[in-house]
Amino acid sequence: MRFYKLCWSLVLICFFSTTSHAEHLPVGMEILANCHNFFSKGKIKRLHKEKYVINFDKDARPVLCTPFAWDSMFLVPYKPIPEFKNPNGEIFKKGDLLKIEFKATPRGAFFSRKFTITAAIKEINENGAAQLEIKEGDIKAQQLFTRWVGTNYVLLDLSDDLTADKLTILSIEKQ
Repeated sequence: MRFYKLCWSLVLICFFSTTSHAEHLPVGMEILANCHNFFSKGKIKRLHKEKYVINFDKDARPVLCTPFAWDSMFLVPYKPIPEFKNPNGEIFKKGDLLKIEFKATPRGAFFSRKFTITAAIKEINENGAAQLEIKEGDIKAQQLFTRWVGTNYVLLDLSDDLTADKLTILSIEKQ
Protein backbone atom coordinates (compact mmCIF):
# COMPACT_ATOMS: atom_id res chain seq x y z
CA MET A 1 0.00 0.00 0.00
CA ARG A 2 2.82 2.38 0.85
CA PHE A 3 4.49 1.68 -2.51
CA TYR A 4 1.19 2.40 -4.30
CA LYS A 5 0.86 5.81 -2.56
CA LEU A 6 4.47 6.67 -3.38
CA CYS A 7 3.99 5.83 -7.08
CA TRP A 8 0.75 7.78 -7.23
CA SER A 9 2.30 10.85 -5.61
CA LEU A 10 5.27 10.72 -8.03
CA VAL A 11 2.88 10.63 -10.98
CA LEU A 12 1.01 13.67 -9.63
CA ILE A 13 4.23 15.59 -9.01
CA CYS A 14 5.45 14.88 -12.55
CA PHE A 15 2.10 15.89 -14.02
CA PHE A 16 1.90 19.20 -12.16
CA SER A 17 5.55 20.09 -12.72
CA THR A 18 5.26 19.63 -16.50
CA THR A 19 2.00 21.52 -16.82
CA SER A 20 3.28 24.42 -14.75
CA HIS A 21 6.33 24.84 -17.03
CA ALA A 22 4.39 24.58 -20.29
CA GLU A 23 3.90 27.99 -21.86
CA HIS A 24 0.69 28.38 -23.78
CA LEU A 25 0.15 31.53 -25.79
CA PRO A 26 -3.47 32.31 -26.70
CA VAL A 27 -4.64 32.51 -30.31
CA GLY A 28 -4.85 36.14 -31.45
CA MET A 29 -2.04 37.31 -29.15
CA GLU A 30 0.47 39.78 -30.62
CA ILE A 31 4.01 38.40 -30.48
CA LEU A 32 7.54 38.93 -31.74
CA ALA A 33 9.04 35.91 -33.51
CA ASN A 34 12.78 35.43 -33.01
CA CYS A 35 14.76 34.63 -36.14
CA HIS A 36 18.55 34.92 -35.69
CA ASN A 37 17.92 37.43 -32.87
CA PHE A 38 15.96 39.74 -35.16
CA PHE A 39 12.27 39.84 -34.24
CA SER A 40 9.30 40.09 -36.61
CA LYS A 41 5.95 41.25 -35.28
CA GLY A 42 2.86 39.15 -35.85
CA LYS A 43 -0.21 37.52 -34.35
CA ILE A 44 -0.82 33.92 -33.41
CA LYS A 45 -3.20 32.63 -36.07
CA ARG A 46 -3.75 29.11 -34.75
CA LEU A 47 -2.17 26.12 -33.03
CA HIS A 48 -0.84 23.29 -35.21
CA LYS A 49 0.55 20.13 -33.59
CA GLU A 50 1.66 21.98 -30.42
CA LYS A 51 3.31 24.73 -32.45
CA TYR A 52 2.07 28.16 -33.46
CA VAL A 53 1.13 29.39 -36.92
CA ILE A 54 1.95 33.11 -37.14
CA ASN A 55 0.33 35.72 -39.31
CA PHE A 56 3.05 38.37 -39.73
CA ASP A 57 2.04 42.03 -39.96
CA LYS A 58 2.24 43.53 -43.43
CA ASP A 59 4.72 46.06 -41.98
CA ALA A 60 7.01 43.30 -40.62
CA ARG A 61 9.57 43.22 -43.38
CA PRO A 62 11.66 41.40 -44.25
CA VAL A 63 10.48 38.18 -42.63
CA LEU A 64 13.81 36.38 -42.43
CA CYS A 65 12.47 32.99 -41.32
CA THR A 66 9.18 31.63 -42.53
CA PRO A 67 8.66 28.16 -41.11
CA PHE A 68 5.11 26.87 -41.16
CA ALA A 69 4.86 26.48 -37.39
CA TRP A 70 6.87 28.14 -34.61
CA ASP A 71 7.88 26.60 -31.30
CA SER A 72 7.00 28.71 -28.24
CA MET A 73 10.70 29.11 -27.37
CA PHE A 74 11.06 31.44 -30.40
CA LEU A 75 8.09 33.64 -29.50
CA VAL A 76 7.92 36.49 -26.99
CA PRO A 77 4.82 38.50 -26.09
CA TYR A 78 4.59 41.92 -27.70
CA LYS A 79 4.59 44.42 -24.83
CA PRO A 80 5.96 47.90 -25.68
CA ILE A 81 7.73 49.73 -22.86
CA PRO A 82 9.07 53.33 -22.64
CA GLU A 83 12.65 52.39 -21.67
CA PHE A 84 14.95 49.37 -21.38
CA LYS A 85 18.03 48.77 -19.24
CA ASN A 86 20.48 46.35 -20.85
CA PRO A 87 22.76 44.00 -18.83
CA ASN A 88 25.59 46.59 -19.04
CA GLY A 89 23.40 49.10 -17.17
CA GLU A 90 22.82 51.34 -20.17
CA ILE A 91 19.30 52.76 -20.42
CA PHE A 92 17.63 53.10 -23.82
CA LYS A 93 14.49 55.20 -24.30
CA LYS A 94 12.08 55.68 -27.15
CA GLY A 95 13.48 58.42 -29.40
CA ASP A 96 17.15 57.89 -28.46
CA LEU A 97 19.64 58.15 -31.31
CA LEU A 98 21.94 55.18 -31.87
CA LYS A 99 25.09 54.85 -33.93
CA ILE A 100 25.00 51.40 -35.52
CA GLU A 101 28.05 49.83 -37.13
CA PHE A 102 27.46 46.78 -39.26
CA LYS A 103 29.13 44.78 -41.98
CA ALA A 104 27.24 43.70 -45.05
CA THR A 105 27.78 42.25 -48.49
CA PRO A 106 26.26 44.47 -51.20
CA ARG A 107 24.80 42.87 -54.32
CA GLY A 108 27.46 41.77 -56.75
CA ALA A 109 30.26 42.10 -54.18
CA PHE A 110 32.46 39.24 -53.02
CA PHE A 111 33.52 40.73 -49.71
CA SER A 112 31.75 42.42 -46.82
CA ARG A 113 32.26 46.08 -46.02
CA LYS A 114 31.66 48.03 -42.83
CA PHE A 115 28.91 50.63 -42.78
CA THR A 116 27.59 53.08 -40.19
CA ILE A 117 24.15 54.62 -39.81
CA THR A 118 22.36 56.68 -37.18
CA ALA A 119 18.92 55.44 -36.20
CA ALA A 120 16.26 56.52 -33.70
CA ILE A 121 14.47 54.06 -31.44
CA LYS A 122 10.90 53.96 -32.66
CA GLU A 123 9.63 51.37 -30.17
CA ILE A 124 11.06 49.08 -27.47
CA ASN A 125 9.61 45.71 -26.52
CA GLU A 126 9.79 44.20 -23.04
CA ASN A 127 12.51 41.73 -24.08
CA GLY A 128 14.89 44.55 -25.11
CA ALA A 129 14.26 44.41 -28.84
CA ALA A 130 13.82 47.80 -30.51
CA GLN A 131 12.35 48.87 -33.80
CA LEU A 132 14.64 51.41 -35.45
CA GLU A 133 14.10 54.26 -37.88
CA ILE A 134 17.10 55.39 -39.95
CA LYS A 135 17.92 59.08 -39.54
CA GLU A 136 21.25 59.49 -41.35
CA GLY A 137 24.10 57.65 -42.99
CA ASP A 138 25.50 56.81 -46.39
CA ILE A 139 22.77 55.99 -48.93
CA LYS A 140 24.26 52.53 -49.58
CA ALA A 141 24.33 51.85 -45.82
CA GLN A 142 20.70 52.93 -45.45
CA GLN A 143 19.64 50.70 -48.33
CA LEU A 144 21.45 47.66 -46.96
CA PHE A 145 20.10 48.18 -43.44
CA THR A 146 16.56 48.59 -44.77
CA ARG A 147 16.93 45.50 -46.94
CA TRP A 148 18.13 43.15 -44.18
CA VAL A 149 16.60 44.66 -41.03
CA GLY A 150 13.73 46.80 -42.29
CA THR A 151 10.98 47.19 -39.70
CA ASN A 152 12.07 44.20 -37.65
CA TYR A 153 13.15 44.56 -34.03
CA VAL A 154 16.84 44.37 -33.02
CA LEU A 155 18.16 43.35 -29.58
CA LEU A 156 19.80 46.29 -27.81
CA ASP A 157 22.13 44.32 -25.56
CA LEU A 158 24.18 42.60 -28.32
CA SER A 159 24.61 39.57 -26.05
CA ASP A 160 24.02 37.30 -29.04
CA ASP A 161 25.22 37.41 -32.61
CA LEU A 162 22.92 39.58 -34.75
CA THR A 163 23.29 38.22 -38.27
CA ALA A 164 20.62 38.42 -40.96
CA ASP A 165 21.93 36.50 -43.97
CA LYS A 166 24.42 39.04 -45.40
CA LEU A 167 24.31 41.65 -42.60
CA THR A 168 25.93 41.48 -39.15
CA ILE A 169 25.50 44.20 -36.55
CA LEU A 170 28.88 44.84 -34.93
CA SER A 171 28.10 47.58 -32.42
CA ILE A 172 25.31 49.81 -31.15
CA GLU A 173 26.29 53.02 -29.34
CA LYS A 174 23.95 55.51 -27.76
CA GLN A 175 24.62 59.09 -28.92
